[in-house]
Amino acid sequence: MQQGWEEVYLRAMIETDQDRLMGKIDLAIPVLRSRLQELDFSPERRSERQRITDALLTLDTIRRIELKTQV
Repeated sequence: MQQGWEEVYLRAMIETDQDRLMGKIDLAIPVLRSRLQELDFSPERRSERQRITDALLTLDTIRRIELKTQV
């Protein structure tokens, strides 16, 4: 799958059907984690690393609060 992390994250964020939301979150998280591992720690990458970290926290929050599941 050659989609960017932002695209799969956005697809999860705009999903309104709770039956499909968990699946989209489950697809997005590994993509985000993979991209985070690919990034080096140079100052130029700091912004993207922070956006991915924030996105992962947001998906976890949705999973815990909206879907009432634990990871």
